[in-house]
Amino acid sequence: MFDPDTFLSTTVTEANSTTLVPVPEGEYVAIIGKPKIRQSSGTKDPGALYTSLDLPCEIDLAGMYPAVAEQLGRDKAIVRYSSMLDLTDSGGLDMGKGKNVGLGRAREAADLNTPGQPFSFAMFEGRAVKVMVKHRVDGDRIYDEVKAMAKLA
Repeated sequence: MFDPDTFLSTTVTEANSTTLVPVPEGEYVAIIGKPKIRQSSGTKDPGALYTSLDLPCEIDLAGMYPAVAEQLGRDKAIVRYSSMLDLTDSGGLDMGKGKNVGLGRAREAADLNTPGQPFSFAMFEGRAVKVMVKHRVDGDRIYDEVKAMAKLA
């Protein structure tokens, strides 16, 4: 049985890893986790507020990609799909032409983009999709990110 107090007082002598080996670039089947809406200020315009959707996508490495699991030393990986959201002046989703295309693509991949059918962000959770993982380099760090999603064939 796990005891948080005992765990907090446990002593170790090994150092923790400080870098995460990224998931190799390529296509994977993933399950979308709980969506998150995030707001941040702009770098060009510090007064501007931007809203983004983050979809964590869990890849079962051990079950579906054992060679990658062995390479990374872990059984699962979570990679993130992010998309800026276009909002109306009243704070709703802008449904205009050419608006929220990243959201539309994610909805299409998750089979949630049918006209006339209700949609909420919570409906993403648990949906299986195909993800295209690409790397983004920032200085000496490499980040694995979902650059595209598609329906499972």
